[in-house]
Amino acid sequence: MTLVGVYVGDILVTATSVEKVDKFFQDMQVVELKDLGVVSKFLGVAFSYDEEDGWALDQEQVIQDMLVKFGLDKAVPVSTPIGGEQDGEAPGELLPSGGAGTPGRPTVQTFQSLVGSLLWISSCTRPDISFAVHRATRNSHAPREADWRLAKRIAKYLKGTKSINDADYAADKTDRKSVSGGVVMMAGAVVAWMCKKQACVALSTMESEFVAASHTTARMLGVIECLKEIGIKVRMPSLLHVDNQAAIAQLEGGDTTGHAKHIDTRHKFVKDFVKKKVLLINYCESKKMRVDVLTKVLPAPRLAELRGLVMPSG
Repeated sequence: MTLVGVYVGDILVTATSVEKVDKFFQDMQVVELKDLGVVSKFLGVAFSYDEEDGWALDQEQVIQDMLVKFGLDKAVPVSTPIGGEQDGEAPGELLPSGGAGTPGRPTVQTFQSLVGSLLWISSCTRPDISFAVHRATRNSHAPREADWRLAKRIAKYLKGTKSINDADYAADKTDRKSVSGGVVMMAGAVVAWMCKKQACVALSTMESEFVAASHTTARMLGVIECLKEIGIKVRMPSLLHVDNQAAIAQLEGGDTTGHAKHIDTRHKFVKDFVKKKVLLINYCESKKMRVDVLTKVLPAPRLAELRGLVMPSG
């Protein structure tokens, strides 16, 4: 089997043997492809291989370039990407809407450029900043001074740290909508993650966990379908870890209570997959829930602990 990833003029080829990779390039000689050897960098992501630990990915150079671009390369690193003080912080003035701006005099365009870089980094290699970046982008159409300070704080956190299912309950004080967080793992490695504001206002922790389970299940099913497409057999059922017993009772097919009847039916497909034995719900103690890193403001020690679990090589 040979898999080919293409982005504009960049190609990443992997196969079940070196001979198949070589054959691919032989067959494509008519297109004038250049074989650069074993991958070391692709789309700004650096790859390194260790026979014992396998592949490791990082964006150290991308982070450094971002820090220089926004005048933060000499900044003092911070231990967390977001702090509890952000909730009570005065939003400050709206950033000017005109012009490119500078790090010292940021405009909306300056802010959007920085958070765009942070979004790229968080989606490729750094799930530990996903929640903070999600917070920073809430007002990307009309950012204020506090949003700019938060974006810079995330960058400072990255400066000091270069080299699965959960939800918070009504954490956004502006609209009281919860945030879903999920991590998809395969063979002990994190292969996908998400941090997403829930579209509805949950009236209880159980409800927010129920919605988070649906978001994570959708992401997990996407990974499973991708694996099936390339001929990899997935053993069923897949485990879905949840840290709320009331949500588990609902997910496992219990009668829908009055507290859950109003939950959108699009989130209740999870129960059907449990019945079909595609999913197996497993209770996970909150203290062991590694994806708190995607849904909560955490103190530095807890953040470092969870970062080691979701980014074992980071």
